[in-house]
Amino acid sequence: MSELKYIFGPAPSRRLGRSLGINVVPSKICSLDCLYCEVGKTKATTMQIKPYIKAADILDEFSKNYDKFNELCDVITITGAGEPTLNSELDTILKGIKNITNKPVAILTNTTTLHIESVYNTLLLFDIVVPSLDSVDSNSFNKINLPDKNINIENIISSLEKFSHEYKGRLFVEVLFCKGVNDDKKSIEKLINVLKNIKAEKVQLGTIHRPPAYKNIEKVDDEFLLATANLLKNNNINAEVTGGFVSLYKTSATLNLDELIPSLLKMRPCTLQDMSCVFGKSENEINEALNILIEKNIIKASFYNDDTYYTL
Repeated sequence: MSELKYIFGPAPSRRLGRSLGINVVPSKICSLDCLYCEVGKTKATTMQIKPYIKAADILDEFSKNYDKFNELCDVITITGAGEPTLNSELDTILKGIKNITNKPVAILTNTTTLHIESVYNTLLLFDIVVPSLDSVDSNSFNKINLPDKNINIENIISSLEKFSHEYKGRLFVEVLFCKGVNDDKKSIEKLINVLKNIKAEKVQLGTIHRPPAYKNIEKVDDEFLLATANLLKNNNINAEVTGGFVSLYKTSATLNLDELIPSLLKMRPCTLQDMSCVFGKSENEINEALNILIEKNIIKASFYNDDTYYTL
């Protein structure tokens, strides 16, 4: 298997199952610099939309390699090392993927570009859209997401409300909480008032699971997430708490773990259990591959939240 530039994973997605990721922007082209981002810090935020990575290059790699991943993934997810909607060729990329596979195509977006007509119209074509909305209060929004100076939270709110009522696919709104940043009573009350007007299949509440960009932030506890989910339900909002990726898939496929594991870790830190679930192999098999990669100085182990994460 040749080195992959744009495809990564399959990655363990708490929302979608086994997700074959496609990175459509270089690291780290993003409009936000979220405290919790597992990809790392954004050196300079941007709202500039342009062909950061050419659609032809992405689709060429995808078409040549997709058969190798078909058995291992449940969904194709456009995401990656930044905000994917900043790629001006997103529409072409999506249509090209749909010509190759019948699996659902999802996109993870930070919602900051949804007010732009071309982005809005392209997102309508996805099977699954997962927009994030960590806060609707400008104060806590600025604290947790560290947005580009050209971003207006009101634009995000109004665009997402409109989109949710026009969109025909599956819409999952993601809210991620950081302790002492966006978990205060006032911020949650404002969030509920906005979510009431958004037509989403689910609102998924989570917190920090993998090592974040900024080391001085903390996750909220499970009790807070459960209480907040119940509060949303009491306001007729379908909410759930998302946790770690725990589903286990078995496969007899012969996999080159020496290449697949670094490809996955290039985009996000993972635990031994994460990789066992994603690749459908026993923890012993994964551990053997990890030990070889550690000996070769390709990956390393680090500790976070009482668990061992592997990174490049």
